[in-house]
Amino acid sequence: MAARKGDHVFNNVVAKLTKAFDAGLRVYFGEAIRKIDLAERERLSRGAPAVRQAWMAKHMPRTLAALNGFKESPELVGIRERLQTVTFEGGDVNGPAYSEHAQEFEQATLAFFRKLALTGSYLDENTLLPDIARVRRAFHHMAEAAEDPGALKRLLAQHQGDRSERDRVEADIAQVRESLRWAWGRCEHLYRMATNELLKL
Repeated sequence: MAARKGDHVFNNVVAKLTKAFDAGLRVYFGEAIRKIDLAERERLSRGAPAVRQAWMAKHMPRTLAALNGFKESPELVGIRERLQTVTFEGGDVNGPAYSEHAQEFEQATLAFFRKLALTGSYLDENTLLPDIARVRRAFHHMAEAAEDPGALKRLLAQHQGDRSERDRVEADIAQVRESLRWAWGRCEHLYRMATNELLKL
């Protein structure tokens, strides 16, 4: 059996965002009865995520680019992944709060896409601004709770005897924190792009 990885200093907000966004698209395709025919809606709402990604590439290229921007973020993906302890202990003190905020974010996303599916045209785009604001706030709360202080303390202790390596780790931590601090803006941009492109169908 492979050895278990250690505890991450930061929870994976990108995974939560992409999961919620895909679930939201499934809701949209299930309810956008005035814009997409039944057979296509069933294919898109029930198919694998790759099916919806291919549809986005054709009909929502700017939204897909914004989503991929999250998936390819050096700070929130690559650097976050390497900021983990040697051993796994669990016990994330922010675990319950992070999970609660992640669930709130997903529910806000589902509500957004449900309303988007029922919105008539691009002339009604401003009616979705409060829904986008709710998604943004929920994402911001999730990002604020993403850091695990216990894992952070153990990771820094691992490098106590190596000043240069500890400096590198602290610099990485600062980069992820800064990216999380402003990620709500990228989240808002993503949902605004989805609104704009889907309402023009």
